[in-house]
Amino acid sequence: MPADSSITPKPRPAAGLMRVFAGLLIGVLLGGSASFFYVRQLYRPQDAVVISTRQAEVQEEAMRQQSTQLRYTQGQLDTADGELVIERAARQELETQLRTVQAEVGRVRDQLAFYEQLLPPGPEGSVDIRGVEIDRSGGGLRYKVLLMRSGRNGSAPFSGALRFQATGILKGETVKVDLAPMQVKAESGSVAIPGDGAQTSPLALQFDQYQRSQGILALPEGFVPESVTVSVLEGDTVRASRSVKLEL
Repeated sequence: MPADSSITPKPRPAAGLMRVFAGLLIGVLLGGSASFFYVRQLYRPQDAVVISTRQAEVQEEAMRQQSTQLRYTQGQLDTADGELVIERAARQELETQLRTVQAEVGRVRDQLAFYEQLLPPGPEGSVDIRGVEIDRSGGGLRYKVLLMRSGRNGSAPFSGALRFQATGILKGETVKVDLAPMQVKAESGSVAIPGDGAQTSPLALQFDQYQRSQGILALPEGFVPESVTVSVLEGDTVRASRSVKLEL
């Protein structure tokens, strides 16, 4: 007997379940994507700016240049700090030297005030021999002379010369001879030994208020000195003199 064509075969339950599962999966994916974009839009700052990769590279390059400039500026600051330390040390050294010079100036002023008290009370510009020392030294006489002049600074300096005359025995007779220097120690401490071609006398004087003179006088051969007279000459005029008796 032939089958009835009006009867439709029932679909298999497995195929229907697969379609339902697939629909659910698509719905979940679509819902997850929508939720992701919604949440990102919800938490994104209102003023956020989205930049491209090229723009990001340009910004990174600008940041690197700024970092390089910052390191260069820091190097200049370090160099300036070093120079400042050197200048500060130099300034401290100059301040120390200035204090030393000021102390020396004060000492010299005190010494000058002391010498001013020792100035002779004579007329303005008068010269006096304040001290004389003469001692035997080998074949000559070692001398030290301190000269002072009355008055204050500002007047013309005194110009003159020293003269040493010795009285003694030569060949059994009492004679007086002029003594010439073998050595003269100047105020600066240097020693001058006069020669035949000397343009100025080694015993020449030029000072304002005081001057020290020292050196060694030569003695004639065979001469035995007994006393020495020291004179201060201004031209041919004797301005001051003092005699010293020598000890045997």
